[in-house]
Amino acid sequence: MRLPAPPEALRVARALTGLSQQDAADLAGVTRRYISIAETSESLLDINLVLVDFYAARGIEFLGRAAVGGEVLGAGAKWRAPDSPTSPASERSQYQAEDFGISFRAARVFLDKTQKLVAEETGLSEATVKALERGDHWLASSRSMQEYYERNRVEFLGWSDAATKRFYGVGVCWMRGHPTVS
Repeated sequence: MRLPAPPEALRVARALTGLSQQDAADLAGVTRRYISIAETSESLLDINLVLVDFYAARGIEFLGRAAVGGEVLGAGAKWRAPDSPTSPASERSQYQAEDFGISFRAARVFLDKTQKLVAEETGLSEATVKALERGDHWLASSRSMQEYYERNRVEFLGWSDAATKRFYGVGVCWMRGHPTVS
């Protein structure tokens, strides 16, 4: 049985793939309005499953545990990854690898916040938030952003390959202890 993804997981999938709502809509064969609704509401089950299939075909893995009649626990999304860092290079080459182990953009859209609001809440400038989301990582600012998201119960996922300095399985989910996570 296929399950729909929570709205925040759909937002993370789109952020990880780097698509705008319009680009995702065009590629998935739905309207931008449907993308917007699916990313903010539990409605439109049929469109939700179309989007789950669309992102899964691009290498995104949706996370969470569901109980019949209950909420999805530990919801999130990440790039599909090899089983372990010891996987052969030939196997790792079949997966999306990132230059950075933390996707601040994915964390921000997971919480459904604007860059301006994150800047205000972290005490960083909006330009710094934008730069960190682009991959400009500075020790103090990066640490501040990571701590901010972790205080908001966002868990960063992924592991690094020391030989290539690339990251696999990058994504986010709700931490244990989040009100909807047991």
